[in-house]
Amino acid sequence: MAYASGVRLSSLAGIIGAGVGGYIGYTQAASVSDLTPISGALILGGVGLVAGSAGAFLLKSVMQFVIYAIMLGVVVFVFQNQIEAMTGINPCDATVEFLRDIGLPVGMLPGVE
Repeated sequence: MAYASGVRLSSLAGIIGAGVGGYIGYTQAASVSDLTPISGALILGGVGLVAGSAGAFLLKSVMQFVIYAIMLGVVVFVFQNQIEAMTGINPCDATVEFLRDIGLPVGMLPGVE
């Protein structure tokens, strides 16, 4: 029974990850790369679904999922050039633009344009 305790959390995290990834891909595909908005939404939505559901299912607690998300962000930052070569979207630029679009003052952070 303890093994199945993270199923609801992983399902919810997968749906949230897919939604956030799809939204970022849809809104940033044209401005960051040559992809159509639908292609960007499908690519980043799929990544968000897999990363969100796998992370929550494997780790089974909210705090561990937050740590997993931070570690995933570090991996994405380190391999941003390789991800950009494969997808045509720089994930760091897309994330900063997404945060700027929802109204967060990311320009105040050092190193962010």
